[in-house]
Amino acid sequence: MNDDEILAALAAARRSATSVPERIREIGRSAFAWRTVDAELAALTPDPAVGARAEPAAVRALTFAARDLTIEVEVTDDALHGQVVPPQRGEIELRDRSGVVAVAQVDDVGWFVLGPLPRGMFRLHLRAGDAVVVTEWITI
Repeated sequence: MNDDEILAALAAARRSATSVPERIREIGRSAFAWRTVDAELAALTPDPAVGARAEPAAVRALTFAARDLTIEVEVTDDALHGQVVPPQRGEIELRDRSGVVAVAQVDDVGWFVLGPLPRGMFRLHLRAGDAVVVTEWITI
């Protein structure tokens, strides 16, 4: 074996030692999802305006209700504008199936803006004071 062959063999051994099989990655992602198992689930409340208009609304409103707070969201062309009620400071994340897409601070009056507008399924993950609230998965 010459030097080039030895280096190639060492490089191949190093690559195989550091590669993680996809099944192990899936198990890791599933285990990571359990870290919020004790978070409260905020359910999407029905929209009373559905079926009341002849044309689609320019802004769509979503309300997620948890036990002690509500997350109200307006869907615009480029972002999600929202408010936590009752107002409290915190941090809210927009997550899709791949993980965190955007993070926003929730201000003193409960306002936040998350953008860009998500494509496909997403959920919101709020940490405000002692509360940890996760919304249902939704597609807009």
